[in-house]
Amino acid sequence: MRSSSLLRIVAGIALVTGLTAGPVARADGDVLAYWTPERMAAATPVDAEPGAGQVRPMAELTRAERPYADPGERVHGKVFWTKSGRNSWCSASVVTAPNKSLVWSAAHCLAGTTNVMFVPAYNSGGTDDAPYGRWPARKVATSGNDHAVVVVSQVGGKYLQDVVGANGIRFTGPLGGRTTIWGYPAARIWTGRDLTYCDQPTQPSGGSTRTACDTEGGSSGGGYVTGNSTPTGLGYLWANHTAGSGATAIGSVFGATAQRLYDANANA
Repeated sequence: MRSSSLLRIVAGIALVTGLTAGPVARADGDVLAYWTPERMAAATPVDAEPGAGQVRPMAELTRAERPYADPGERVHGKVFWTKSGRNSWCSASVVTAPNKSLVWSAAHCLAGTTNVMFVPAYNSGGTDDAPYGRWPARKVATSGNDHAVVVVSQVGGKYLQDVVGANGIRFTGPLGGRTTIWGYPAARIWTGRDLTYCDQPTQPSGGSTRTACDTEGGSSGGGYVTGNSTPTGLGYLWANHTAGSGATAIGSVFGATAQRLYDANANA
């Protein structure tokens, strides 16, 4: 993402202070019927921009090895939606919750959307597949600091968390040490069809954190995970990716605002 676009997003985030719930306009069956493999493949990331001419950071992304079946991989995926007639997507991660149905992403991705659906381990087999199912949203909510949650419906009588597992969640950082950023980048050498990760030290910057990962457009909403998360095992989600493409990655750290969002939706 170009620096001017990054600044516009960060400035916009600062204006969002309350919790906002978005209505889910379509029934589950309609959402699933809409999101055919062809539509998922043709959807465009909300924040993909050319990276030509930008200074490359030191840390390249690593492509996760298919299939994305390990516990620390299958909890990450893509959230698809429609907004203003455009089919799009961002990265997202499953977090543990009492309702066993909570997905975390970014507010600048999901605000004002319809046809929302989450696909864990998307394209695990390299064929636009959904190996752990397609999970339509029954509620979408956003808050300040660019946080968003999706509460998904049961599929086949099962809860999402029981099928793929879930990251833990923490609302106090860490702001230092190393973390692993997960997502589906879609710029430069990436097409949005590969789950990637990058393990790097973090640098606190107010309510955000920075790493040297080359996250690229399409990574927005992806989880920052600490613990046994590279490339397998489960850790704790403590920030979601907000901005940065061909430059320093910026993650929005979970604090009091994120906790209010979680508490308002973890039992929904």
